[in-house]
Amino acid sequence: MLTKHPIALLTLPIVLTACGGESSTQDTQTAKVSFAITDAPVLTATEVVVAYDAIEIKHQNGERYYFELDDTNNSGSYLSVNLLDYQGDDALPILSNEPIAVGTYKEVILHTLSQHSYVVDNGQHDLKIPSNKLKLGGFEVTQEAVQSFTIDFNLQKSLVLRGNSSSNNGYNLKPHGVSIVDNSAVATLTGNVESDLWSAGDCALEDGNVVYLYKGHNHILADLVDNLDPTDSEYVANPNLPSQYVAPFSSVYIDEIGNYTFGFVPAGDYSVAFSCSANDDPIQYDEIAIPNPEGQLKEITLVAGETLTADFITQ
Repeated sequence: MLTKHPIALLTLPIVLTACGGESSTQDTQTAKVSFAITDAPVLTATEVVVAYDAIEIKHQNGERYYFELDDTNNSGSYLSVNLLDYQGDDALPILSNEPIAVGTYKEVILHTLSQHSYVVDNGQHDLKIPSNKLKLGGFEVTQEAVQSFTIDFNLQKSLVLRGNSSSNNGYNLKPHGVSIVDNSAVATLTGNVESDLWSAGDCALEDGNVVYLYKGHNHILADLVDNLDPTDSEYVANPNLPSQYVAPFSSVYIDEIGNYTFGFVPAGDYSVAFSCSANDDPIQYDEIAIPNPEGQLKEITLVAGETLTADFITQ
């Protein structure tokens, strides 16, 4: 079943202060930008709290903007965010209507405070961010009056357990799986997975029911793989990895009644698939069957500013 309706964005007020960036010696055109944060959930964690003290924006010409992030709940010293409070098409504004030069920006850096960041998962555990910086991709600023961007954390890719579930040594948060999207060019995908599919075939209810999203149409099914990160130092090459593999653009667990949502997805053609057997390590290729059960894949087209509903039902 496919239906469409308008996108809605939840916003909450935050107190912010800004320090101006290095100024250019020449007069330049400026535009105002806003940034917000959202994420896709993980299976077991009940809180993923990240403390931010600044957002840094680097223009390709070398110009730099540095904005301090404050939160009245922390005496104005830093911004503390539980990412799991902002899922799907919910987002938390962290920077509002700040003027910067028009042009191409090569990098966004989120400055973090590991000593105030943590994960709650059968107890509270440390959350480490290498160098206390999340270095993300770039974006384009045009002459529009205000441009809004969302920093999208896919925690299934970016949150990595150190050790294992029986010897939890804390977590690492990596920039892998974190993207910057222009809100004017995004859509939302949502739907429901029928409960009969949760334990179909060889699946068990506790195995993890995940919906995977891939860019494009007409994929060879054998090339669709689970989340992996070959750039990670702990990645172990798997000879069974398809030579022309297609990695997920994003993935999300269904909730307790089978609903799922991908928010802030760039418009375009995608393939969306359900797997009832997705115990998915974010670094290693786990050889998860996708789709599972067979046939639970749909080819869709997302249109900017719209929400598409794609349900998975027993065939």
